[in-house]
Amino acid sequence: MAKDEEFIYKLVEEINDAIYSMDSHFIKLHQNLISDELSPKQIILLDFINKNRLVTIGQIASYMNITSSAVGQLVSKLEEQHYVSRSINPENRREIFVSLETSGIKYFEREEKIKRFIISRYYSKLEINEIVQLKEIVQKLNQIVLKEGIIHEINDKGEI
Repeated sequence: MAKDEEFIYKLVEEINDAIYSMDSHFIKLHQNLISDELSPKQIILLDFINKNRLVTIGQIASYMNITSSAVGQLVSKLEEQHYVSRSINPENRREIFVSLETSGIKYFEREEKIKRFIISRYYSKLEINEIVQLKEIVQKLNQIVLKEGIIHEINDKGEI
């Protein structure tokens, strides 16, 4: 079993190195094509809104695991630059909806162009069955990770 574990470790190292190399290349490409000065938290917030369309401050706070006050600060900065807008929920006036605004919509239009460029430039060089296999393997690994979780494996000192 130890030999198998070592072999798997080496294979996973090679996979991770290849993914890191690709991601680094894609990030550089992305940085050259997108000039928006957004923080990682702002990008996560925008992505959540983009995927869910109309969300509340509370939903964002829960998703990002931060306080509603912290979300409010992020939203305020993005609102100033017209990435998002707030509106009151007509059915519950204590609830604030957040949605994409013009700069946010343009940001995701540029993101879509970059994704399509990456697909046409790189993924299109793979066979369809290879892309299907890759998708299935990554989804299977993702399901294992989500099912097993890692939080239970970490102790109070942050050790495994």
